[in-house]
Amino acid sequence: MKKILVVDDEFLIRYTLEEGLKDRGYDAKSAGTIEEAVECVKKFHPNVVILDNLLEHSVGMDEIATFKNMDEDIQVILMTAYGSVSQAVEATKRGAYDYVLKPFDVDEIDFIIKRCLEQMKRRDSLEFLKGKSQDFTGISEAVCQIRSQIKVLGENSSVNVLIRGETGTGKEVVARQIHDCSDRRENLMVRINCGAIPENLLESELFGYVEGAFTGTSRGGKMGLFEQAHGGTLFLDEVEEISLSTQSKLLRTLQEKQVRRIGDNKVIDIDVRILSATNKSITKLSGEGGFRKDLMYRLDVLRLFLPPLRQREKDVEFLFCHLLKNLCQDMGVKTPVTEPEALELLYQYPFMGNIRELRNIAERALVLGDGSIITKMDLKRALYPRDLETGNGMEKETDREKSGNSARSSQAESVPKPEKDRILEALDQCGGNRTRAAGSLGMDRSTLWRKMKKYGL
Repeated sequence: MKKILVVDDEFLIRYTLEEGLKDRGYDAKSAGTIEEAVECVKKFHPNVVILDNLLEHSVGMDEIATFKNMDEDIQVILMTAYGSVSQAVEATKRGAYDYVLKPFDVDEIDFIIKRCLEQMKRRDSLEFLKGKSQDFTGISEAVCQIRSQIKVLGENSSVNVLIRGETGTGKEVVARQIHDCSDRRENLMVRINCGAIPENLLESELFGYVEGAFTGTSRGGKMGLFEQAHGGTLFLDEVEEISLSTQSKLLRTLQEKQVRRIGDNKVIDIDVRILSATNKSITKLSGEGGFRKDLMYRLDVLRLFLPPLRQREKDVEFLFCHLLKNLCQDMGVKTPVTEPEALELLYQYPFMGNIRELRNIAERALVLGDGSIITKMDLKRALYPRDLETGNGMEKETDREKSGNSARSSQAESVPKPEKDRILEALDQCGGNRTRAAGSLGMDRSTLWRKMKKYGL
């Protein structure tokens, strides 16, 4: 039974809609204020919120983000007595599924809800087909260790964690898994990208504000992310981008476990775990004065480092095939076979964008292939797309390929020589037979081939 929440300050409309939706088979509840609605969302977990635009102390349009931040899967239908095309467009931009004018009958709302739920069903089916695509997956020892650490961090749900890794390594995926492994998983994990929000808005997003706190505030004020995450987790992505002034207020909040909305004297007790993510060294930033050391100690109680893909050689082929399969499921097409010679190209690529870049390459290769097979040429064009723009063909090595080879050449020179000597010795003892030499070295043939190429053998 799908759950519907009606938010309207007029009792008659609330009652009519709630009872009418119950008669049509929905599990419906209602709330007269945004505060009541937020508390209801935490316990009731509705699929759809029917939100009046003109509440007594709030503007519904301004509160769409409140519900979407609490649960991005919630669909909001905005209703108003004073509609216009521009207002409808603005509501959609802010995340509303649809926009309905008063007066209306329950059948009209029922039709919109059914259409909304059908769209959600199609999307959920797609997410089901993806299976474990949102897991931090791989077969390397590094991934196994990270999975074990995620489990430990999940069990210690009161400890703040700093996740460090390059762009595209999966920091948000890991944060979600830590939350899902903890006893906070029944409550929300609220996410915010600190680098994507202007400094003057970040503070109000985190702490909220009361009506009249500053020019342009919504009627009734706004609940901050700390309050929304109460009992759950707050994920601060790009935490290094927080300004020093906001850092001070964040520190106080963490120390006192209380939040004060902007413009208010009242404090609100909170129980929130903080997961932070960065692609920079917070320790270095704090030493340079760009990040408060006392805040760093609060956030960096335990640290989890995600290695770049170029240091997870065993995962490259596995992840490419995994991502390719998921993409094909999304598109509803059969997964093509990838030539072994094509896969060897992946081991020669630097992957500066990590898993995010690998997914982009897999998608490009899928489009460039003929649908049944991905050849070496298809994957080379996917890895180095600039050749498609310049028309240089595939024979000439691209600048990026050269830079990748140059980087690997430098890396090869820095690798200790004993391994190279052991490979030469094994090949000599086995009469040049690579399969036997690989066995004597405790590695498979493809690994030996890559190491030989790395050392120029």
